Amino acid sequence: MDRNTASTFLREELNKHGLNKWSIRISSDPDLPFLGLCMHGDKVIMLNAHHIDIHPYKEVVCTIKHEVAHALTPGHGHDSVWEAKAREIGCDNTQPCSHLSLPPHIIDAIRSGHTVEVITEEKEVVQVIRNVTHKVTRLQDKCPDCGKVAKEKFSYMTVDKQGNQVKMITLECFHIIKKVIPKGTPFQELVSNWWKPEVKSCKHVFTKNKCDGCGEFKLFEFQVTGARFIEAACAIQKGAGLFDDMGLGKTVQILAYLRYHPERYPVLYVVKSAIKFNWFKQIVRWHGPDYLAQVINTSKDAILPGLKSYIISYDLLKRFPTEKLAKLGLKTVVLDECQQIKNPDSSRTQEVRKLVKDTNIKVLPLSGTPWKNRGEEFFPVLNMLSPTKFYSHQHYLDTWVDFYWEGNKKKQGGIRNPKKFREYVQDIVIRREYNEVMDEFPDINRTKLAIQLDEFSQTTYDDATSEFVAWYNQFVIDGTEDSLNGIEILAKMSRMRHITGLAKIPATMSFAEEFIEDTDKKLVIFFHHKDVGRILFDGLCERYQDENHKEFIEKIPVLKIIAEMSDAERFEAQELFNKLPRAIMVASTLASGEGIDLQTCSDSVMHERQWNPQNEDQAAPGRFRRIGQLSKQINITFTEGEGTIDGHLDEIVERKRRHFHAVMNKGEQPKWNEGDIGKEMAKLIIAKHKAKHGSPAKPTNVTAAATLIRRA
Repeated sequence: MDRNTASTFLREELNKHGLNKWSIRISSDPDLPFLGLCMHGDKVIMLNAHHIDIHPYKEVVCTIKHEVAHALTPGHGHDSVWEAKAREIGCDNTQPCSHLSLPPHIIDAIRSGHTVEVITEEKEVVQVIRNVTHKVTRLQDKCPDCGKVAKEKFSYMTVDKQGNQVKMITLECFHIIKKVIPKGTPFQELVSNWWKPEVKSCKHVFTKNKCDGCGEFKLFEFQVTGARFIEAACAIQKGAGLFDDMGLGKTVQILAYLRYHPERYPVLYVVKSAIKFNWFKQIVRWHGPDYLAQVINTSKDAILPGLKSYIISYDLLKRFPTEKLAKLGLKTVVLDECQQIKNPDSSRTQEVRKLVKDTNIKVLPLSGTPWKNRGEEFFPVLNMLSPTKFYSHQHYLDTWVDFYWEGNKKKQGGIRNPKKFREYVQDIVIRREYNEVMDEFPDINRTKLAIQLDEFSQTTYDDATSEFVAWYNQFVIDGTEDSLNGIEILAKMSRMRHITGLAKIPATMSFAEEFIEDTDKKLVIFFHHKDVGRILFDGLCERYQDENHKEFIEKIPVLKIIAEMSDAERFEAQELFNKLPRAIMVASTLASGEGIDLQTCSDSVMHERQWNPQNEDQAAPGRFRRIGQLSKQINITFTEGEGTIDGHLDEIVERKRRHFHAVMNKGEQPKWNEGDIGKEMAKLIIAKHKAKHGSPAKPTNVTAAATLIRRA
């Protein structure tokens, strides 16, 4: 029985017997010596997750009914009243609660990803007595010659007669395994959106990695190297870990590898909830519409068979029926932000282990920080990548993790002997930092984070769009279209921009949280609407300032620059931000567009787009590209609401920027005319609305839009 099934069954049993107010707690501590525990004072029944995993189905069901009987008979312990109730509700084991301590080697086996089964020998006397033994099935590959567990003793690289690079692995049993590494894969030829006719026909001329003609991108040389590393590691081991610094394009490198290896499909992408849609967009961008992914949103979703790509969140994976995923015949599992499985005892880690258990499945973990605080956190990923190198959790701790004493307490530190460790894992993980690849990057690195609006926000946005289209069409019908000026059009579009800004807040918060976890750098988030900025600021303060709040993560200064602040207050905020080694700032794009120097920071989020892109450029990169900036790259992330006004504006801005630089081939900023942009955007919105809905829009009820804005 899995943990989700056990929890569901217990909930049904509690409700069936009138214990609706009782709650369920799942513990992942293997040292707790019980399968189930009834706590009357808290009205809680606790289940031990590891014992659920390894005990037979019948045993778990019996234990759950055993504990429910305790809940129904408070104060009776294991007396005759309790026994009668237990038998009445179907419990066949009325012995006192068992002490189910696990021996150390079994705990290590569980943490090492091996399959542990509890075998019970039943004897019928007055009641059922169960004698327990354990059976361990190791995760590792077996030696093809002798069948023993394949533990690597040493290895070396060579070249065979056909010119292929080969790795020769000698096992502890002294048999040898030969692994052939592919060569000549043309990762350098891959271009984003290659499947579009206009991109196919383009005679690409690249400035660094961007085509001057079509505006599409190829991989940087270091990204080509990363894709080749993944290819080689997958040929040799269970998978490859890509742990480059944040912003170096880990997603692109993974997708490049998969593009040239069709045998690795179907693929399941396990990601954080907030970025599911961004993965969806990137898969289409680099693989084409034939690889369109199904985004799994709920545990009740039906899986569409025959697709090449599927996307699910870590949180949903814990609740999703495993048999549905098992039927897909997965060949690859991508684990984005793999620090989500840093705890070897957690349910999340156990579910991922079930996914990648098949020896035919490759695992591709990504993260800028695969471990953060303790060296132990790296083990689950390393164990999945190479169970021959990392075959035991305890052996890993003893060999690679540093421990120290703080007073009379022994504490765990980081990785012991980092140089030797890097050598040991060099064939299964790769990591590059900014300063290693900086020369390949442009001065300004603009990236987009694609966001899909939630259902309510999307409906509200669609109503606002219909209202705008109906308003505009009335001028067309009246023949007075030419009387409209661009500024008036932009003012009418403001509701659409406001709705989009509010809807994107959870995604920007998630990005900021990930950024803080993955880096030790500063971050500036630019906004336009006051209520959007207030919500962002308050939310970040709860996470990084208020230690009593349930969403508090760690103590990090959160600052702001808004229009209501005086010049002196803005200057003080700027000075404090530049002095701090680490901080987050929430800044009004317009209020911080001039007179503010933030040269100690090189990373920003443009949460809301500006009608005039020059205002954006003044904020970012303008506030960072100052004397004293030590970074060679300014990173700007644009959160873009799919199918919203963001996309229309981006389409116009990027085309104008590309055309300008193609002509001038210099770094000057183009001059923008807001009125012209307003008119061009209106035509785009009208055309796309007509393509989607056919007939001209009629005025709509704007109550939903007002409701969304009032919520702020």
